Amino acid sequence: MSAFYRKIADKISVPYKRLSIVRNPDGFLSQVGVQRALTAETGIIFVSGSPLSLRLHYELAYKAAVEAHFCYLCDTPEEILPDIREEAHVASFGITDLFPTFADKTTIRQQPADVLEALYNRHIPGYVSAYDLHRLIWEVTVQPKAAAPAVDVVKSLAALEPDWKQFSETVESISSLVLEAIRTEKYDAVTADLSRINDSFQSWLNTSYFSTLQSSPMLAAHSVNKVLPHLAANAKGKKIALVVVDGMAYWQYLVLRKQLTEAGTSPSDSSIFAWIPSITMLSRQALFRGDIPDTDYKQNPSNEEKLWRAFWTAHDMASSEIQYIYDKAPLDIFPNTKHLALVDVTLDEMMHVEGMSLDILLAATEAWARTFARKITEVLAAGFTVYITTDHGNIYSTGAGALSPVQKAHLFQDGSRGTRHLIWQDEEKVKEFLSEQDASLFFGKNTWLAYRGTQSFKKPGTTSITHGGSHLLEVAIPFVKIEPNEQ
Repeated sequence: MSAFYRKIADKISVPYKRLSIVRNPDGFLSQVGVQRALTAETGIIFVSGSPLSLRLHYELAYKAAVEAHFCYLCDTPEEILPDIREEAHVASFGITDLFPTFADKTTIRQQPADVLEALYNRHIPGYVSAYDLHRLIWEVTVQPKAAAPAVDVVKSLAALEPDWKQFSETVESISSLVLEAIRTEKYDAVTADLSRINDSFQSWLNTSYFSTLQSSPMLAAHSVNKVLPHLAANAKGKKIALVVVDGMAYWQYLVLRKQLTEAGTSPSDSSIFAWIPSITMLSRQALFRGDIPDTDYKQNPSNEEKLWRAFWTAHDMASSEIQYIYDKAPLDIFPNTKHLALVDVTLDEMMHVEGMSLDILLAATEAWARTFARKITEVLAAGFTVYITTDHGNIYSTGAGALSPVQKAHLFQDGSRGTRHLIWQDEEKVKEFLSEQDASLFFGKNTWLAYRGTQSFKKPGTTSITHGGSHLLEVAIPFVKIEPNEQ
């Protein structure tokens, strides 16, 4: 772990509180690169805003993400209401706090984070004059620069022509480039080519999606509703663990795969379809039901466990051999367990944090993956063949307009309207809605519609990382197998 970033974390947080409120007059903590590094190193997620917006985040996101550590950056912490301040560690931080013996504070504030980290790592004792500081800066900046990425992600995506008949290989190639684009802060530069690739994917969905949902699971699962039938047909007599990571896009799986590979495992990767609309209530239900989802289903861990147990008891498994572990519950595998379900919702919670950006989500994914890979190796060590998948991916979306009160009135059931999908009870209402829209923007059938591109039902220009649509990055999800003897 970086001593520089660890020291910053020690200045702005304490281990016994998972919320910090920090005044940062010099703006160092507001830098995207700094936040990303701190999130990757420590798991702290940064949120900026007015006292009112922080109150909204506290009620809607902080209270829901019970294991996450947040840092609220606020110029006026005293204006945050007392109930939040009492919950939090309150501090003030400036980057010069890490360089108390340096005379030239102004120059320190002007340096980029990589230079400051290099200076901090010198462990320079005693007083440092302005002249000595400039000499030190010269020394740390004349070091050879890191080599440029071997892959020119912009050119590579521009040249990529997707072959959907080679679905898994194509999804991996695209996702690897998406990951590199996020990592190198070039995502904005590749959005046009991602849109072109997604247009191609949407054309393929038109002809392939619904037939794929009915495909035989004997040789392979091609969609979430066929995962359990595939396991039932191919994993008889084995101890199996289905690991479901809520909201994990394929590019995020590649981050996890790196940690799994470094831990000595050999994942066998493929891609399958999420259910569309790509929401948890439908897609994860289809996964645990092993069949077409029920629109009246209530999504919660208790009902999900019931689906898991019902499927396997119908395949002659004893109840004592079936186990379900949800999210933060301890990994306490019972001695008789032969079919284990392990659900983790961390990434989905992170995705939905207000103001989340792709670079911060990447850093949060990297921090999560280091811990979660260890959990998977524990399951492997217990003799289970592990299958890793998700219910849906995610997409960086932009608001195209919120629904009107009249439109909302016809979308009243649980799960009937989201940021990227709509489900009606009456097909005539679908036709009525489409008569007022550009129908080409939507993928759908009968009583539901989902955005194909990156739009959302939010105020114009509002950005968010979300799901529910039929975009490639939401629908093409990982399905991975790891044998225990490969650990």
